[in-house]
Amino acid sequence: MIKNEEIVEDLNDLVKINNDRIHGYEKAIEDNKDAELDDLFRHYIIQSQNFRSQLADHIVRIDGSAVSDETTTDVSSKIHRAWIDIKSALTGKDRDTVLSSVEFGENAAVEAYKDAIEKDHIPAYIKEDLTRQLNELQEAYQKVKALHK
Repeated sequence: MIKNEEIVEDLNDLVKINNDRIHGYEKAIEDNKDAELDDLFRHYIIQSQNFRSQLADHIVRIDGSAVSDETTTDVSSKIHRAWIDIKSALTGKDRDTVLSSVEFGENAAVEAYKDAIEKDHIPAYIKEDLTRQLNELQEAYQKVKALHK
């Protein structure tokens, strides 16, 4: 039988992805000179804050503990590191470099959500929220990808 700890671990991985997404977009705002992109990136920061809060609510409901914002490093997860890599990759500061890095991070977030949704032990009511979040992440990815072209 699947224990709540496994569900908590999977949801905490998504919390970490959202923490990294927030930090990645904050870095992109710092390194970017385009006000239009800054507004979009701020929107995605708020989006990830909301996702993180929803995930934490699910974790608490099943008697787990959500990771804090300070606990964002997870060397075992290649996908998780994608947003961390953005922090160091944004050295060129031009629009193309920023969008390329953000596109890479968004793709990693989408893949992490797809992986979580495919797991059999995640309850259907949580998968519904994850699917909704995934749809929003896919929209963000497509928007960033379109801006990058």
